[in-house]
Amino acid sequence: MMTILTLNNMSKRLLAFGLMLLMTGSLLAQGYKVKVSEADEPMQTGKFQPTWQSLEKNYQVPEWFRNAKFGIWAHWGPQCVEGSGDWMARGMYQEGSYQYKYHVAHYGHPSEVGFKDILPLFKAERWNPDSLVAYYKSLGAQYFFALGNHHDNFDLWDSKYQPWNSKNIGPHKDILDGWAKAATYCSPCLSAVMAPSTKRKKPSSTSSVLGCA
Repeated sequence: MMTILTLNNMSKRLLAFGLMLLMTGSLLAQGYKVKVSEADEPMQTGKFQPTWQSLEKNYQVPEWFRNAKFGIWAHWGPQCVEGSGDWMARGMYQEGSYQYKYHVAHYGHPSEVGFKDILPLFKAERWNPDSLVAYYKSLGAQYFFALGNHHDNFDLWDSKYQPWNSKNIGPHKDILDGWAKAATYCSPCLSAVMAPSTKRKKPSSTSSVLGCA
């Protein structure tokens, strides 16, 4: 009887210790933050505040946009590696989702092969922005949007705020700069709007219109 009680007490202690470790790990995970610094590139300031009232008060739709009518949005980034949707980096961790099933079938379980392991596979080796922008123009596009950062927090430019960007990982290219140069070279009458980065200096803090805008 004494032996059973001793084992029960030991089991309780081990269980309590395990729960404590689990709670500690959970708290540490919730408190984890990606190191972001403005030391090399200070955040721009402007007339806009993160409110609808500020937007309504300070923003006017450009006249060129009212008349442009048709543009193309290149929603392209590391999610193209798996081709399972724009929200791949999130869905691959949601058990039962299409992205999760696809990832497990083709790459392995996300606990072993996660998004950080997919990023180096995004090489953009066949990406030709000059040809693409010229094609967009041939279709009649009057302006062009390029993705700067999606929900995965991966910057598609030479970001000075964090190393999680396309210059350091994957393509080792400044994707936004490539799009911008292609749009500028293609035609003075094709406007390129770089979006949705609120951190990048070039283009500006909200968007940058190149060409005839």
